[in-house]
Amino acid sequence: MAGIGSATCWWPVIIEPNLDWPLWWLALSLVAFATGLATLLSDIGRPAVVSASIVGTLVGQCVGFWIWRPSDAITASFVPFAAAAAVLVAVPVAFVAGFALPSLTVSDPKRRRAVWTALLCCVAFGPMVVLMTPPLVAYRVARNDQLAAQRFHSLNNAVQQLLAEPGYLAGNCEGSALRRHYAGPSFSESSWRYISGNAVRENGYSFVLSCAQSGQYRLNASPTREKGDGTRQFCADQSWTGTCSIKRNQSQCACMPSMQ
Repeated sequence: MAGIGSATCWWPVIIEPNLDWPLWWLALSLVAFATGLATLLSDIGRPAVVSASIVGTLVGQCVGFWIWRPSDAITASFVPFAAAAAVLVAVPVAFVAGFALPSLTVSDPKRRRAVWTALLCCVAFGPMVVLMTPPLVAYRVARNDQLAAQRFHSLNNAVQQLLAEPGYLAGNCEGSALRRHYAGPSFSESSWRYISGNAVRENGYSFVLSCAQSGQYRLNASPTREKGDGTRQFCADQSWTGTCSIKRNQSQCACMPSMQ
């Protein structure tokens, strides 16, 4: 059970896309809990339980990356290093959890049932989170898409209103000026500070606004990651606004109008 729990707890970390929780810390915590609880129930000795947890981590990494191999070639090349790092970190965690507790075994039936229940919860955590991940990611993507569309259209309206202001200083699209006209979902203070000429991130989307001295501007919004963050891309300038597919021509980003 210690080996199974230590193996499956890594799967929510490996699955792509995942829930973006602090999954490494959760996985290591489950390795510790599974090892400690199994030690309380086991009669075969602590070294065997600790070894089972370490081997379980290695097997979990191998099986997990075999099932959910990263689609990106560069990320896939780092799989052996990620698996080795997980095992190296799990070794001291399993040793501490297995040997730090006093030499105790639980003999009372009620307490043993409670310990068994806790151990089964550790084992079930990984598979349950894996089953929950696709619908939760789909919900996150749909919400990000909706918020990105609202932010994009409101920010574009704010830019147009700012450009139309009497006495507007050409090329000045600072966040402090844009906020007077913005009515969409909120941006963070940091995003408002750097929104002109920089990429700022909100709810899985990256927003880039550039204003020129000639009075022209370009506003782009796209998912931060291709998987798990969003499905839409937006582009606007002084001549055209709407949803688009963004295609690259050498170093330039061209906005191609879309009917969707």
